[in-house]
Order: sequence, then C-alpha cells, then structure tokens
Amino acid sequence: MTRLRQIVEADLDALDRQRTDPEAAGEFSWYGYKPGGFRRRWEAREMFTEHMGALAVVDDDGQLVGDIGWIRVHNGPPPNGDCWNLGIWLLPEARGKGHGSAAQRLGAAYLFEHTFLERVEAGTEADNVAEQRALAKAGFTREGVLRKACFRGGEWRDMVVFSKLRGEP
Repeated sequence: MTRLRQIVEADLDALDRQRTDPEAAGEFSWYGYKPGGFRRRWEAREMFTEHMGALAVVDDDGQLVGDIGWIRVHNGPPPNGDCWNLGIWLLPEARGKGHGSAAQRLGAAYLFEHTFLERVEAGTEADNVAEQRALAKAGFTREGVLRKACFRGGEWRDMVVFSKLRGEP
C-alpha cells in the first residue's frame, strides 16, 4: 500500500536525483540541472509553508519511492480564486506500479483535510499518457489543454489540466 510521510534527511539524496540525473528525472520531468533543491528546503525548514509543501511517497515496506508536492496558484482573484497545484515524481524503479495514482489520490485527500481550498489541480504534458491515466485513476477530471504552456527540452509543449474538487471520490 502506498503511503505519504514527512520527508526526512535520509530521503534527500534520492529525491534530488530528479534535479541532477536526466535519466532518473524521466522523459517528462527533466528541466536542467538544479542540484540541492530538496536539501536546501529541508535545511531551511521550508518543506511546508503557507503556499507550498511536499511529502515522501513510500511503498508497503516504508521504502522511499518518490515525492508529491504542491503549490498554491491563482486561477482568479486571491484568495477566493486560489487552488492547489499537485505534482509528483517517482524513482525510475517505482514507476508503473500504481504508486503515482495512489499518491495523487492521497495528496488531494491530505490537502482537502488540512486546508480550506476547494480545488486541487494537476497538469502534465500532452504526450505523457501514463500520467494522464494515473490522474484519471486517482479521481481527477480532465479539463482541457493549455497550448504551449510548458518549456522543456528547447521547445514549448502543450499541457493537459486535470482537477479534483472537494467531495469528489
């Protein structure tokens, strides 16, 4: 069973792989070298703030398989137009085992339980079919395409937006 827990110091090197190793980051998550980001946030005690947060994703044995994070974004005038934007990264060896959909379901539930915002959204590149399936399996609804909304690998890419509202399964 996939669970979420606080990120601990022992997780930091593995989590920073997504910012230092293009292969570990995966085809849709490599945005260039940005080492030490998790360690800096952890040392500054900024894993949870009013506007962002992150938790470790662990497997049945309590072994780290990735992280799930969120930032507060504005879709309308703040604060009534705010929502959470959820993102996930899994270690290469943990992909394709259901951890992504389970973690995103748990992440949305966590945010609804501990914050007042009504909407959690997630976006992924239009070509990332596996992540779109994981979001749908986690109970998110596909809303539409944002054209040329993400710059990665030297080109602008379309993004697909999904959402989950408080009270939805």
